[in-house]
Formats: sequence, C-alpha cells, structure tokens
Amino acid sequence: MDDIDEAVYPATINEDLVDYGHVPDDVDDAGGADAAAFLGLGNVTEAAAAPVPPVSESQSCGSKRRSPVWDNFDEILDDKRVHIAAVCKFCRHRLSAKSAAGTGHLLRHQNACKKKADHAKMVQTRLAMNPDGSYRNWEYKPDVARVELCKLIARLDLPLSVADNDAWDDYIQRAHNPRHVRVSRFSTSRDLEKLFIDTINNLKHIVFSGVNSICLTSDIWSGNAKEDYITVVAHFINSDWQLKKHVIGFRLIEEAHTGTNIAERISDVVEAFGMTDKIFTVSLDNASSNNNAMQILAPIFSGYLGVDPDPDNPSKKTYYVVHQRCACHVINLIVKSGLKRLKPYIEIFRTAISYLNASNKRIAEFKDYCLLKGVRPRKFGLDMDVRWNSTYLMLKHLIPYKNIFSVFINGNIGYAALNGEHWYVAEKVCEFLECFMNQLLLYLECIIPQVLWFCII
Repeated sequence: MDDIDEAVYPATINEDLVDYGHVPDDVDDAGGADAAAFLGLGNVTEAAAAPVPPVSESQSCGSKRRSPVWDNFDEILDDKRVHIAAVCKFCRHRLSAKSAAGTGHLLRHQNACKKKADHAKMVQTRLAMNPDGSYRNWEYKPDVARVELCKLIARLDLPLSVADNDAWDDYIQRAHNPRHVRVSRFSTSRDLEKLFIDTINNLKHIVFSGVNSICLTSDIWSGNAKEDYITVVAHFINSDWQLKKHVIGFRLIEEAHTGTNIAERISDVVEAFGMTDKIFTVSLDNASSNNNAMQILAPIFSGYLGVDPDPDNPSKKTYYVVHQRCACHVINLIVKSGLKRLKPYIEIFRTAISYLNASNKRIAEFKDYCLLKGVRPRKFGLDMDVRWNSTYLMLKHLIPYKNIFSVFINGNIGYAALNGEHWYVAEKVCEFLECFMNQLLLYLECIIPQVLWFCII
C-alpha cells in the first residue's frame, strides 16, 4: 500500500528534504529536539545530540523514490543533495528535477522517448541490426532485392539497365552486401511486369473491396514522343477516414479524341477494377468531346445514384451521375481569353527572358550584376501557353527584379526594350491573374469538403 501511495502522490519539497537528511522548510525555526522528533529519529534527546550521517549518492538515487519515472532518468544533485536536474537515459536530454516542478514533465518526456525508441527498434529490426549498432545474423534474399530494385526504378524513373553494370555491382557489394548478385535488364523488365500485376490485384481485391463510393478524374495529355495518353485516377476515403487516390488507368489513345473513344477507355478501366456500381462523380475538363463521353458513361455509372424513369414516357430515363467540370480548365479558358488582348505586352517579357536564357555567358553576367547590386540572383523561366498560372508565376518572379532586369537587358540589346509602361502593364496583369488564383484556391477549399461529404454519405 505504501508503494501505491508513493507512485500516485508525488513527493513534496519537505519530503525530499527529509529523505536527504535535511530539516524541512516549515520547521526551520524549531529547536534541535523538535526537529529530531519531526524527523522521527526515536529518542528526542539522543537524536538531538547525534549528528545526521551524510547520504551517499547511491543511497540518494536508490532509496525512497516517489515515482517510477526515475527508473529512466539519471539524477543530478547539488551540494546539498537536492535534485536539480534529470538526464533522460534514452536521449540524454536534461530536464529540471526540482521538487516544485513535479514529475509530470518527466513522465511526458519518457512516453515520447519510448515511442521514439520503439520506432528505432522497429527500424533496427528491419535493417537486421542490434541496438548497439552491430549486425546480427541476416539472410540475403535475392527475390526481395529484385522487388526493391523495381520499386527504386519506378519511383526515380531510372533506366532498366541501372543495375546491369560493374559500377552498380561494386557499389552494392563493397558498401552494402557482398553477396549481391547482378540482375540483367531483361530480368528487371519481367520483375516490373510481375510487380505491376501484383499491385493491380492488390488494388482490386484489398484496397477497393471495402470502398463504397469512388470519384474519378480523367485527362488526356501528350508525352515527349508526341503520343497521347489518357489517365484515370480514383479518389476515395478509406476505413481510417483518410483521403486516398490511385492511378488505375494509363492508356495510350491513338485514335481521335472523340467522346466515344474517351468513354470506351474510361469504362474499360472501371470495369476491369469491378467498380462500375461505385462511381459517384466523374471530373473532366470542359471540352465538348468530354460532354459527349459523359452521355455515354451516364447509363454505365448510374448504379450508385440510381435511375429515374419518366412517368409520362417509361422508355425515357434519367441517369444520375455527377459530372464535375474541371474548375482549373474552366478558369484557364477565361484567363486565356483575357490574355489574348494583352499578348503584345506579355510577349515583350517572353522575348527578354528568352534573350537572357539563350546564352550561358549572359546568365553568368546577369548573376554577377545582381551580386554587384546586392540582390540575390535567380533564373527566370518562360510560361506555358496551356497554363495561365505559369504566366502569373513568371510575372510574379520577374517584377521584383524590374529595375535590375531592365538595365541589364537594355544595356545588352542597345535600346530601351523595357520601359516603365511595360512594367506598369505587367503589374496590372499580375494583379489580374492573382484574383483568379485566389478564386481558384477558394473554389477548391469549398468544393473538396462537399465532395468528401457526399462520398461519406
């Protein structure tokens, strides 16, 4: 029972002083006999005359501790054998240990350090290491190494032959694992295909099996090889109430971007994952071909929200599926229409940036000029015609350097290519585009919670 009381009720200042052989604060004015009686030293007369033996450090650290938290801390005492600090045995962090501060902060620090220690142990277990940093018996598994190599190639977009050379073998065998076996690019290609199939099966049978409502997004884009691809992304909320997304379709579309071809690709991807009756919304851009695609997809994806037949004409039905037009695409069309009127002014800045970036010598000279003026140098990139926000970012980064940039460009060209009027228009255009940027962010803040709520219900 005493141990329970000591663990529950923290020690007071007076109790600590008593433990270390000192007179409590509230009996400082008492005589020796009274103090001895208070300390419980037996015979008052003998106790008053007998000197109090000094307390050794081992006794002070190992005797009557009031809280088990001290098992994880090293105590630091002052000249009067009173706690002044505590050092954590896990992280060696120094904390206050005065009695007036209590032990609550020590307990909180102990819990945090234990979590870190548990995580470190888990990492050490995965790395097959002992707590002291030494290696224990560990079995090299070539199949695991090949899977991890495929993940590395996929994450960093590395060539398949990255591990099929002597340099890779020397690095792995000398620095990590002397039992490493080289994997050819042909084996890596087969391993990547197997990993892809396993990932698809995991999405089908594990990830999406417990999901009831899914939102789709899709878009078409062109690669560096001038080939068009259509992507399909599934957004959902898992059982832990976390918003997740997975790319479930990445298909080459060689035909014309008609509504029929787009609908065929999207429906094939959704049917392959068995989620035809789970589609709540489909987000596409505002192109007319996507509107035609939604007319084809509506009867296919109507299993989640249902069908409403016309009472006057039973053969006519209304298929419910939410077609969400991409807000970014709609705003892009609006802004691009306005930027056409301002193209001559913006084109001047594009020409100036292209002139600067066309020569490495000019870039180095501009950097030296910025340093000479006490300004941090930077590079300026051109905007993209299909992304209005890139025009906003181009002007936003360029305007703070208007004085230095104008002097440098005009001095190299030989005439006043940029003047105050150009920068005035650039500032107004930047303010104009900033309004749409803020509206876009506001729209996303409003629409995303609504979509999530509908996905939940």
